[in-house]
Amino acid sequence: MPPCRQFLVLILAGILLSGPSCTPIAALRETRARLTDSTKVDVRIKSANEALDEAHRCAKKDPQRAIQRCLSVLKDSQDRLQRDAGDKEALRVYNYALQRVFAVIRMHKMDPWSQPAKFGDFTLSHTSISRPNWNPSLYEFLPDDQLEVGGKYLKERVTRAGVGATLVAISKSADLDPGEAITMGARIYYGVTAVARFKGNTCEIQFYDPLDTDDVKVAGHTFDLAADYTTPIAVLLTREKPERLGLRRLIDPGRYADTARLIRMRPYDPQRVPLVLVHGLMDTPATWTPMLNALRADPVIRKKYQVWMYSYPSGYPYPYSAELLRQEFDKAAKTYPNHKPMVYVGHSMGGVIGRLMLIDTHNDVWNKFFRVPPEKTRLSAEDRALVANTLIFSHRQDVDRAIFISAPHRGSKLAMGWVGRLGSRLVKAPANLVALAGTITDVLLLDETSLQMGRLPNSIDTLSPANPFVKATMDLPMTPGVPYHTICGNRGRGGPPTCSDGVVPYTSSHLDGAESELIVPSNHGAHQNPQGIQEVRRILRKHVGAPPAETPPQTGEAGSSQGQVSR
Repeated sequence: MPPCRQFLVLILAGILLSGPSCTPIAALRETRARLTDSTKVDVRIKSANEALDEAHRCAKKDPQRAIQRCLSVLKDSQDRLQRDAGDKEALRVYNYALQRVFAVIRMHKMDPWSQPAKFGDFTLSHTSISRPNWNPSLYEFLPDDQLEVGGKYLKERVTRAGVGATLVAISKSADLDPGEAITMGARIYYGVTAVARFKGNTCEIQFYDPLDTDDVKVAGHTFDLAADYTTPIAVLLTREKPERLGLRRLIDPGRYADTARLIRMRPYDPQRVPLVLVHGLMDTPATWTPMLNALRADPVIRKKYQVWMYSYPSGYPYPYSAELLRQEFDKAAKTYPNHKPMVYVGHSMGGVIGRLMLIDTHNDVWNKFFRVPPEKTRLSAEDRALVANTLIFSHRQDVDRAIFISAPHRGSKLAMGWVGRLGSRLVKAPANLVALAGTITDVLLLDETSLQMGRLPNSIDTLSPANPFVKATMDLPMTPGVPYHTICGNRGRGGPPTCSDGVVPYTSSHLDGAESELIVPSNHGAHQNPQGIQEVRRILRKHVGAPPAETPPQTGEAGSSQGQVSR
């Protein structure tokens, strides 16, 4: 990159990324987990505490003995639970001892899952589950109770108290076939809960998905399954740092073309409604973390929905990004031919992309740009298909409802100002679009700025109120029968219709015909605003026929490993 362009990028980044806080979006600190912090140990767990302290002292030099001691305590606590399911101290010891087994296994990179392993008088094995592609030998298991979670996006830690060791399963290989889940990074990060059951001196471990399972049977009794829905997200964000791609994919989208894809945040389930979250300009799926964390705290949404995210280089003109998303939807329909109709949630530019999923252009938009129909252009077959699919499309029949948050449907004047012009100049056009611009001779480009620069519009250009695509599509009617909702931000300088979130005015984010509209006290990040998130939660519950929740679900403190989620 030329030095002058590097300097301009730094200026733009400073303008766009400046804010009141330098807090990272997610923070993680590993600490030593303790059964008790009190100097006066409850007599009921005194012997267990001494055995586990011994296990801790010898964990590095003698892992065999450490695991043996943990398994001994674990078996004793299971026996106590069998006698009295209400013995809370026995349950606490059971969970802690099981977490320590996984901690020692991780410390020494053991693999007791390929075949049963002996630890003194005990044998450790695991029970197979029916989920395809699940093989615990392919994962590292990180105990949640030795992690403190924080950061700007993770102010609350969503957990459920119960039985079991809550773990983050991290794929050991970046080349693992992602049949379990696809995440924002190179590896898989997924929350699981392990439960131990003894048959004599054989300890069988069974792994559960806390998004699927609410309760399990242990020691002859049924218990709530322990769950930690937040820590796996924190581990993913702190290790992979997906937010770093935001500015890079805006400035040089062609370089990151392979990052345009649908991401599944859990293994596919044909019984769950796909909830598709689409980010905006200079952003990544990481921006949905506060909402994802809150939605996982809702038992109805947890059971009824599966989250998919669309990740894409936001430097692309958004009509092109919309065409790429349609292709991703087509792939999903082919892979999962019977998936339920989707609910679409888009923030900012993700919202205007979503609006294109709900309209039919016929030839109306094409005729605004071209003098002749597609088949009579002098474009190659590949370029003709690209342009035609971008301008001529029908609404998606697999989208059942849409929520638009701070979406500039009529554009944003910020794209026309000096910041927008600076940003537009810095966006490097992808090679395929550069080649296309050089071959279009029949097009009647009405965007004089783009004509003068000898290029096709980029994402910032296409967010201008003066952009011809915005003008050509704004008055096209939404598909009848598909409900849509709007959430608009108001930074507190007046009310509608003159208010704004600082980037998108109410007059641009408002849509006639919306089933509901909510204005929340927020800047442009209304998708992270508590009231905005609560409104999404209300709509999602309504969509599946569930009654509205009167209050937000309970969560634990971000740094704590304890908490309770209402069920």
